[in-house]
Amino acid sequence: MKKKTIRVAGLLCIFCISAVAVIIYRMYNKPHRSAANETAVELTAMRLAADYEKDEAGANKKYLGNAVQVSGTVSEVTFNQQNKPVIFLMGADMSGVQCTLQDNARDIKKGDSVTIKGFCTGYLTDVIMDRCVVGR
Repeated sequence: MKKKTIRVAGLLCIFCISAVAVIIYRMYNKPHRSAANETAVELTAMRLAADYEKDEAGANKKYLGNAVQVSGTVSEVTFNQQNKPVIFLMGADMSGVQCTLQDNARDIKKGDSVTIKGFCTGYLTDVIMDRCVVGR
């Protein structure tokens, strides 16, 4: 009786470990969403920043995790630690929109008017957008 219980418990443990391994493998290899292929909410950088300044919780419900296409004027171009271009767009009174591009900046410079499409990941001092592409 004791050997049978140990055998059943061992098989159950092996099954659970296998199931967890399969789930981890599938999550790790899950294809990433591309902003270029997504239908996006279109608005200006000023409007997006103003929405977050006015009501962060409400703006999160609309934009967080979704594809957003913003148009605006470039206030700064920098590079992050992974050497990816980060474009800052002028926004509302206290904040702007920070867009981290997937590819190069295509010679974008301060003062240019651009349209950028990416995924909204939240709000700190600026609205943060990630995996962005320059709109066409």
